[in-house]
This record gives sequence, C-alpha cells and structure tokens, in this order.
Amino acid sequence: MNMQQFAPIVLRYGLAGLFLWFGISQLTAPQDWVSWVPAWAPNLLHSDVRLVVLLNGGFETIGGILLVMGLYVRWVAAFLGLHLLVIAYEIGYDAIAIRDLCIAVACFASALFGKDNWSLG
Repeated sequence: MNMQQFAPIVLRYGLAGLFLWFGISQLTAPQDWVSWVPAWAPNLLHSDVRLVVLLNGGFETIGGILLVMGLYVRWVAAFLGLHLLVIAYEIGYDAIAIRDLCIAVACFASALFGKDNWSLG
C-alpha cells in the first residue's frame, strides 16, 4: 500500500479541523476574540470589532467546511494561507506568529497538492 497517497487528505483534514475549531469558536464566543483584532480592521470595514470577529469566524468556518469536502481546495487553502500570513504579521515576532506562519506554509502545501482522491470537486 502506498502511504503517500494519504498525505494530501491527512493534511487537508488537519487544516480543516484547525480552521473549524477557530472559526466556530469565534462565531460562538466573539467577545473572547476581540482583543486579537488589529485596530485597522474595524476601520477598514467601517464596523464594530465584534462584527470583524464574526466575519473572520465565518470565513474560517466556511473554509474549513470546504476543505473537509474537498471543494476548491487550491483556492481555499491558498486564501487561508494568505489569511494566516496577515495574522502572523499583525501579531509580530513571537511563538504564536511563528506557529501561524508554519500553518500558512501547510496551507500552501495543501494548495499545491490541490484536489486529491477524496475530494468532491
């Protein structure tokens, strides 16, 4: 059995689990996440900081669902990777930013894999 064939789905499901956990956490308890929102984000969207958290949570949840389903894997993984690069940059140089940078690299790897044998589309 060729174990390499499972690498893309393990990576995709791992990333999906991460984004679903963070996305759903933001949707269910946005007040716990407002301190992470950079000052420019509410101004850019002309909105309340809680709305920014809810929009971010929705984006991450939808991205996670699409990764689980294997739909638009290249695009979704690439956008989620770019999203994490912005977050890592905003956080600055610390352990959390390095973790997010490494997860962004995993997203780009998933984008390079693209559609796998278990993708729906």
